[in-house]
Amino acid sequence: MKKLLLSFTIALFCFHSNAQISLISTDLTSIGDNILRYIDTIPTYGPGGAGANQTWDFSSAVNDTLNNTSVVSVGSTPYSSTFSGSTYAMTNDNNSFLYFTHNTNTMETTGAAGDLLGTGEIIEAPFSDALTLHQFPRTYGSNFDDTYAFQAEADGSAFNVYRVRLTHSGHVYDTTDAYGTLITPTGTYDALRVKSTDYTTNVIEVQISQFVPVWTNFATTQDTSVSYSWHAKEEMLAIAEYSYDSIGNPKQFVYSTVPPVTTVGVDENASNDFSIYPQPASDRLCMKGLPQSRAGMNVEIYSVAGGLVRKEYMTDNCMDVSDLRSGMYVLRAMTSEGVLQKPMKFSVVR
Repeated sequence: MKKLLLSFTIALFCFHSNAQISLISTDLTSIGDNILRYIDTIPTYGPGGAGANQTWDFSSAVNDTLNNTSVVSVGSTPYSSTFSGSTYAMTNDNNSFLYFTHNTNTMETTGAAGDLLGTGEIIEAPFSDALTLHQFPRTYGSNFDDTYAFQAEADGSAFNVYRVRLTHSGHVYDTTDAYGTLITPTGTYDALRVKSTDYTTNVIEVQISQFVPVWTNFATTQDTSVSYSWHAKEEMLAIAEYSYDSIGNPKQFVYSTVPPVTTVGVDENASNDFSIYPQPASDRLCMKGLPQSRAGMNVEIYSVAGGLVRKEYMTDNCMDVSDLRSGMYVLRAMTSEGVLQKPMKFSVVR
């Protein structure tokens, strides 16, 4: 039965093989999101092929570890003064934070701070040259390259010295090298794949003694790393990521619990005036820009953890959400004529 369903899924995609997506700024994460992703720490498969109309089947990925990424305001973190120019931060443990700037054109990493080494020592490492993660819109064939750099210091007692300093610089080449169907244990997505090649230089310096504040070069290393990520309209964070270790062996495969929202049949180049309001919602959520010929709307609401919260047929422009808990949700809707609207995120605040 599983093989039969998989074959049907692939066949359905091939029938609509011209369906490409474009990733825009609003498809990504925002403050208040909590994104659950599974990690397969021993992937026995590769990242698949490049080009048009690919099918990447990772349905056999193993759920070794669950990772919860929270998106928080910069002001709520202990290092807001260092990263005051950033848009938001992300954390997995509320001890260490990554900071980002995010606007309609780009998303960049601006640095990290917290217990980055897990030793209890606080390290602040703002990037002197921010790293571009996305340029919008991202489409098949999009590419760019960017440099980034940071410097961080830490206690050196583990190395029998007073202090250790790392100066890291990199040059990343980013290519949206494929589009097609991504299959994970969560579901099936229309996706873009991004290949990132990072050429890095690490300079490690030490201070032998606190009484001799002179930095001495300890080692300089250069490395090249390649990673892949898959992006979909419903993602918030990448739907999947594949990376290698320092000697080129498969390291881990990460995949999201955010539910897939079918985009086959949606014209990405057409105007889409469908929207939901108010944002945030409290008791009622309304829609505007619906096709005039509709007789009704099939609506599904998912939590960002991937669970179906509600499914109903609407004949009015508004629905009652007073029973939903505070948090972020994903809404997908289809008219009675079978016209699928693009997925929309909304929040509920009490």
